[in-house]
Amino acid sequence: MNLVAFSLKTKGAANFARRLRTVFTRFGFSERRIRRSLLTATQTLQTYASAPTFFIPAVVLGRHPKLIAEIAQHGVEIGVHGYVHNDYRTLNAEQQYTQTQQALAIFNDTQTEHAGFRNPYLGWTEESLEVFRKLDFLYESNEAVLHEVVDLQKLSPTIQKGFTKSLALFQAIPCTSYNLRPHLEEALVRIPTSIPDDEITFDRLRITDPQEVGRIWSDVMQRVYEREGIYTLNYHPERGVLCNQALQKLLAFASSQPLPVWITRLGEVANWWQERLAFRLHFTPLDTGRWQVNATCTPRATLLGRHVEIEDHHTQSWYGADQRLEASDFIVRATCLPCLALSPRTPVVVEDFLHEQGYPFTPNVEESERAGYACYLDLPEGLGNSREEQRTLRSELLQKIETLEAPLLRFGYWPAGQRAALAISGDIDSVTIQDFFLRIIEVH
Repeated sequence: MNLVAFSLKTKGAANFARRLRTVFTRFGFSERRIRRSLLTATQTLQTYASAPTFFIPAVVLGRHPKLIAEIAQHGVEIGVHGYVHNDYRTLNAEQQYTQTQQALAIFNDTQTEHAGFRNPYLGWTEESLEVFRKLDFLYESNEAVLHEVVDLQKLSPTIQKGFTKSLALFQAIPCTSYNLRPHLEEALVRIPTSIPDDEITFDRLRITDPQEVGRIWSDVMQRVYEREGIYTLNYHPERGVLCNQALQKLLAFASSQPLPVWITRLGEVANWWQERLAFRLHFTPLDTGRWQVNATCTPRATLLGRHVEIEDHHTQSWYGADQRLEASDFIVRATCLPCLALSPRTPVVVEDFLHEQGYPFTPNVEESERAGYACYLDLPEGLGNSREEQRTLRSELLQKIETLEAPLLRFGYWPAGQRAALAISGDIDSVTIQDFFLRIIEVH
């Protein structure tokens, strides 16, 4: 399928026509407009001691290496956005591998550091994940989490239809605590992104008031904050100046929360997730209702407890019933051992999942001993087979654990007591008008 046919199918004729009309207003024949947009976003984030992550197709990087090197010098992280801007879902495994190798060759030739991959159109497949693992990517950011923060009933049927096409194009998944957090698949960190993004908001929903867009993005941030997740905002630099007021509103909102929000780059999120995976809590019984606890973790760890008493160490109120603990070696008092218990029938996949989520557990506990623990889990069937089933079961299990009214210790999801994370990312699909129209030839 060529690019024009693909765009008509995924955008609809009206949105495709509107897209063509905006090309000449958002791009120029030189790099000037996009440079301005890239530096505007970068300077905005510098105010918050952070920088964005921009993904770029390798052929576009090859035509504009000095521009990309310039923004990288400002702390911007650069990621791979394919070799050309085509949908990986139209490629078989061998083609995906070959094109990704071609992309990496250009990144290496231009000495552009890279750790992550985002597919054009977020069009990942199971074969894509295998390619990323084989080629040693640290992370990918493709799973699109849908936040229902726009009242679609106020919009025309034509606009609603275009929005529905977007959800299908991006393979949108529901907003749950599990879906809003990174997770590991073998050595690959998968970092979710959130929609509506700028393309949906400005072009498909036709919401163009920067204050309203900022309100929508802030509503998403509020949801993410409540669920202790990450908000990966994706936008395209050709809308950079249009988006800047909305971006400033979002950043101000995130920074005003009672607990800090980690405003960071995606590569730093992936590195943190790998670091956090090794954290463990070890319990040694002392006497009735008392345990010595030793936390194996780095100084950045956020250690939390609920419905427990910590001897001789200060705690501070954190969020809900959780208290933040400042020590890594302490004595805890509680009505039961403040960790989970797993039945002998529960498989290792559940243990791996709980480790990644930061929850301590004791394996091989008989049901007759369940009263001695915060929660007893008997999951002989594991956590599902299909990807959809796994998402559902993992989300349900986390919901059960997170709403427990029982003594429990755990590691928070983000470093240094932060409640949530915010990463500003963008896709540099084109830099000039020439790049935009060359896509038709390159994709074909």
